[in-house]
Amino acid sequence: MLKSYLLENYGYNEPIFLNDLKIEELSENAVRQSVKRLVANGFLERFDKGIYYIPKQDGLLGKSYLDPLLVIMRKYVRNESDTYGYLTGMAFANQLGLTTQVPAIIEIVTNREATNGRTVTVGNQKVRIKKATVNVSDNNADILQFLDCIGQAEKYTELSIVETIENMSTYVKGKGFTREQLAGVSSVITGATAKKLIEWGLVYEFVSQ
Repeated sequence: MLKSYLLENYGYNEPIFLNDLKIEELSENAVRQSVKRLVANGFLERFDKGIYYIPKQDGLLGKSYLDPLLVIMRKYVRNESDTYGYLTGMAFANQLGLTTQVPAIIEIVTNREATNGRTVTVGNQKVRIKKATVNVSDNNADILQFLDCIGQAEKYTELSIVETIENMSTYVKGKGFTREQLAGVSSVITGATAKKLIEWGLVYEFVSQ
């Protein structure tokens, strides 16, 4: 029963979090025992404590391995249906093209954390997670992430201030951020970030609907 359920709901090379497995016909203990049996017979692989996946046979390596970043994203940022966090700090500055540096510790803001900040290890990757000031969703994750970046831009950028502003302006236009979206998260905009939005001219790139 569990084998077919996992294939149907997860498929190959997708993180399976033991604590998330809720099956009406099986008790929590029965699910755990079934997972142990599936690991023993090779159907499941254990990635980390409480995290499993169904490996796919690979012609070169014998079997596939799970990408730690995928586990991190599923655990703290988004799954196929919901968004509940976002990358911040140097990791997002790198994605935005402000720096070529790759962080040793990935920083994430997420609904799935209750503290103001702690470091965990997923596989062999250290992750700094902290609770979101407001509930993160599909509707506001991108703009909250961008506002965080404005506040941290000068800390991480390897570009001149003019190039940094141009880069961020292009990003706003590309995302099509609206003034309505900005107003929707106004409660979390700090005075320093609001000042940069105006002085850097970024606020004028937000379109009216």
